[in-house]
Amino acid sequence: MYRELAQYAESATFTYVRGLAPADLVARWGGDIATFSPRTFDDLAFTGSYGRTTAFLAVASIGDWTLAVDDRAIGVDTEMIRPLSAGTRVVSHYLQEITGIYDFRWAEDGRIEFGFYSEDGFISGDPDPDPESGEPPTGWGVVPEAFASILARSDALFPDGPEINDGPVFTWTEDLTGITLTPPMLFELPFVVGRIPVPSNA
Repeated sequence: MYRELAQYAESATFTYVRGLAPADLVARWGGDIATFSPRTFDDLAFTGSYGRTTAFLAVASIGDWTLAVDDRAIGVDTEMIRPLSAGTRVVSHYLQEITGIYDFRWAEDGRIEFGFYSEDGFISGDPDPDPESGEPPTGWGVVPEAFASILARSDALFPDGPEINDGPVFTWTEDLTGITLTPPMLFELPFVVGRIPVPSNA
C-alpha cells in the first residue's frame, strides 16, 4: 500500500491541516475557492508549475482535517506552514523519487516541532541556522520525545531502513493525524482544484 501511495504522491506535496476548512486554507494561501472546480485524484495532472506565477492546488476534507495537494512544495515551506499551524496542527510531506528529495514537516501552533529535511536529515524545532554564528540548528539530528514512539513504530514496520518515501513518511502522518490514507480512499476524495499565487520564496 505505501509503495503505491508513494507513486501517487510523486512530485507532489500532501499537507494535512486540522480544523481548517478547505476554503479557508485556499484563502490563506492567496486563492479563491470559488474559482476551483471539482475533480477526483484520478483526474489530477501534476505537470509542474515551475517557471509559472501560479501553483496547482487541490483540496478535500477528511473528517476534521483538510488535505491539500500542491505541486510547488508549498506545504513543506516552513515560512508557509508556521502561520498555517497557528492554533492547530499541520503535517506535510513532499516526495520526489527521481531526485531523491524527500521532506516531512510537523508544525504545531505556529512552531515547527520536527522535520525530515532532504539535505540535513532529522531536525527538531527551528530548522534555521543560528543567525549570528551560522552554526547548525540546535535540534539537528535530535528526535524529540513526542516523536520517538512514532519513529519506533516505523522502524519496527520497516526494519531494513528504507528511504522515508517507502513507508515511514506515511506511518508518521498516520500517527500525527489519525488518518490512514489508502489508495482507494485517495481516489474517492472529492477534491476541488485550482491555482494559487506562488509564494515569493517558493
